[in-house]
Amino acid sequence: MKRLILLATLATFSMPGSFAQTVRELPPSAYELYPTLQEMYGYAVGAYNNYLIVFGGSIRSDVPELYKGDFPNLDILLIDLARKRASAYTSSNLEGTLAEQASSTGMAYYQQGNTLYLLGGYGYSESEGQYITFPYLAVIELDSAIESLIAGRPFQSDCYQLCDDRLAVFGGLMDSNQDEFFLLNGKFAYKLQPFSDHAQYFEDTMEGQARTFRLKGKGQSLQLGEFQTWYDLEGFRDHYGPLLPEAIEKAVQQQIKELEQ
Repeated sequence: MKRLILLATLATFSMPGSFAQTVRELPPSAYELYPTLQEMYGYAVGAYNNYLIVFGGSIRSDVPELYKGDFPNLDILLIDLARKRASAYTSSNLEGTLAEQASSTGMAYYQQGNTLYLLGGYGYSESEGQYITFPYLAVIELDSAIESLIAGRPFQSDCYQLCDDRLAVFGGLMDSNQDEFFLLNGKFAYKLQPFSDHAQYFEDTMEGQARTFRLKGKGQSLQLGEFQTWYDLEGFRDHYGPLLPEAIEKAVQQQIKELEQ
């Protein structure tokens, strides 16, 4: 199922082809092309040529309790900034746990070249029968994934997914120095009996914690290694020094400053 929205007069937002890096903030034209984005939060974004692709997130409802009353975004959004149009494809383009994670809220994400990394996220798992924090790292090759979407083909074969309980985090910040991956802050949550009158929501914070790991191999042989959790942010900052990615360094500095106040 596909929905198409066309607008005529919008500014162009250009990206440097397959060398596009992590999109932390959408251009104004994206909100004009797909207005529902103004009511969404917690989504992940990839960029390739003049396309933006949006996974997951939630749509605000009249209920003010985040992650409880809002509606999950079950579509994969493709925004064509050059042609000034936006399309929404159902997540049925993916299967199993990959489809579940891609519809979650609060995935940490990072883009390196043509590859988008999606980590964790909170949402409903049909296979588990409850809301969980997904223990997965998904790797998506954006050029072939976008080409498949436009052609109306599933793109499961353009994605890879690792499972590790240490990756069960949502709402964190992920970045990389192109050698090692960094994950800062986040939460872990689950909801028991989600559709009953006695649903129970549990949440633990990982505020003030950092996680580092490396990836080895490609495709089906992709492996997670050298995983480490840091509970002392000052020690974490001092250990890595100039090797910290800019986004992580700024966030760590801000947290340390707040703790000192």
